[in-house]
Parts: sequence; structure tokens; C-alpha cells
Amino acid sequence: MLTQRYRVCPNCQHENLTDANFCLSCGTKLDASMEIVKLPHAGDQKFAHPTVELTPDEQAVVDQLVMTSGTIPNGFTRGGAIFADGDNHGENGYKGAWEDLTLNLWRLCIGQNYAGIANLKIEPTVRGQFISLLAYGDALLKA
Repeated sequence: MLTQRYRVCPNCQHENLTDANFCLSCGTKLDASMEIVKLPHAGDQKFAHPTVELTPDEQAVVDQLVMTSGTIPNGFTRGGAIFADGDNHGENGYKGAWEDLTLNLWRLCIGQNYAGIANLKIEPTVRGQFISLLAYGDALLKA
């Protein structure tokens, strides 16, 4: 199966089966409007982060960020070296670490008025249940 559908709880982000009327994790009432397609081992910046609600203006800024492992794209200049980290606090495996890292990258770019990041590298460190990700690269400024 290429895709799977879930009813994602708006309260705790638990992925419930499509016939669930209540969240199996926290009991929140669910309906068909909460169904989303999940792509195994893939995602995008619009994932539902369990602790962050973006305003429409903030989401518009996040949607415009450029993040690439490649060199500085046309129309941008280098704004200096940057780094951010993220960890899973011992929960949710790599997904938890990635959510934390992504949030910190968003905060960095928005707080410093960067247009994104080029030459992005991400290095994991795993110690039992604790996963830490370190991202670094070049800040992008619009030319």
C-alpha cells in the first residue's frame, strides 16, 4: 500500500484508524473531517506539531522557507553559518527529534529573518531511547 489514511487526533496527534470515533490515546471525539493521508517514511512541513499552532501569517512564512542540502540557489545570498538541534526527550523516536529540530529551525529562520538554509546537514546521535539531531548549514538571505 502506497498510502494509509488515519484520523489524527487534534488534541494529542495520535494516528487512529479511519473507523475510530474516539481517540484511542486521549478519548477526544473524532470524525471524518480529521482523516488525512499519511505517506510511510515521508512528510512535509505541514505536519501537525503537538505543541505548536501557527497563525496563518506564520504558516505563510514557514511555507516560503527554502531548505536544501544543495548549494545556495539563485536569488539568494549566504547569511552566515547556522545551527540548530532537536531531541526526542526520550519519547517518539526519530519523529520526536525531527519535530523538535524542525521547530527550532523555523524559530531560527523566522527570528533572524532568514529565507531558509542551504548546504543543510543533519547528524544524529542515539543513546538508548534518547535521539538528538544537529543541523547546520548556511543561512539564506533573499538577494
